[in-house]
Amino acid sequence: MKVGLIGFAGSGKTTLLDAVSGGNRKGDLVAVPVPDPRFEAICAAVQPKKRVPVTVEILDNAATLRASGSQAGFAEAARRMDVLLHVVREFDSPTAPFHAEPNVGRDQGALEAELVLADLGIVENRLSKLARSLEAKKPGQPEFFEKHALEKVLPVLEDGTPIRRIELTQEDRQALAGFQMLTAKPLIVAINCGEDQINSKTPFEEKSQDPTFRICAEIEKEIATLEPDERKTFLDDLSIEKPASEALVLAVYDALGLITFFTAGENITQAWPLRRGSTALRAADTIHSDIARGFIRAEVTHFADFEKFGDMKVAYSCGAMKLEGKEYVVQDGDIINIRNKS
Repeated sequence: MKVGLIGFAGSGKTTLLDAVSGGNRKGDLVAVPVPDPRFEAICAAVQPKKRVPVTVEILDNAATLRASGSQAGFAEAARRMDVLLHVVREFDSPTAPFHAEPNVGRDQGALEAELVLADLGIVENRLSKLARSLEAKKPGQPEFFEKHALEKVLPVLEDGTPIRRIELTQEDRQALAGFQMLTAKPLIVAINCGEDQINSKTPFEEKSQDPTFRICAEIEKEIATLEPDERKTFLDDLSIEKPASEALVLAVYDALGLITFFTAGENITQAWPLRRGSTALRAADTIHSDIARGFIRAEVTHFADFEKFGDMKVAYSCGAMKLEGKEYVVQDGDIINIRNKS
């Protein structure tokens, strides 16, 4: 999962990256572990030699808008991301190069307009080429479906609306997948505020259709360097529920519609991201394609049952483990062992 930090220069993207990396980043890319108390509980019970949490990759400088407009490579870099995280400045800064006074709604609108224009250019150019294609006129051909999907999103973009706001069929999504449309990607808004604004709320937040949360990146950066006991006291004093890394990862998970399942072994215990609604076969493929090809059954223990017994072997002996087939829909927190032909 790759998250691209986007926004105007001076909005605090690099400070936020420092905060979520715990002050240990090297370069513009950091891998942030997904904090999950369930994973910690499983590891405490199993005591594996190796533990692998889910991680989210966050890239700074994926896309930065300058005061004069968009920089070269803005769209190309952002298209490689799975999620876009727009960092918006709300704190006062005499050195901020874009707009003297902070205005969250204005800056979000300006960035959204850039994304829409970038997608609109691609759609118009491609439709112009498809207008001369014989394949695009033949029902059932890939270019026919592509033209249909592009014609569906064209008026939406012309109206200034991002593609993520409209319902698309699976067929449409497949036809558009290769274009990596910016406005089709999940977008999260992080309002970077001053320390005295942490508990404030703007009209923009009340109306936002995208996941939105506020943080003070400078404070979060300081919190990241504290010891765990000091960190909790600091957070309580500022009435902050979770550090930025946790809020960010949870927002990414929610935006992508992901759940977590676990594999618990003495050699290695691992947490795995999976799209909500996926089957046991897809979970097996997430672990390894060979495991999916040889799939026989999935041994599934719900986390609530594991928590009840506190031990995998006890949960098994008490009948908490169920055997499920390929079509079983994996639940968030499931502990899974795949029986396969190997």
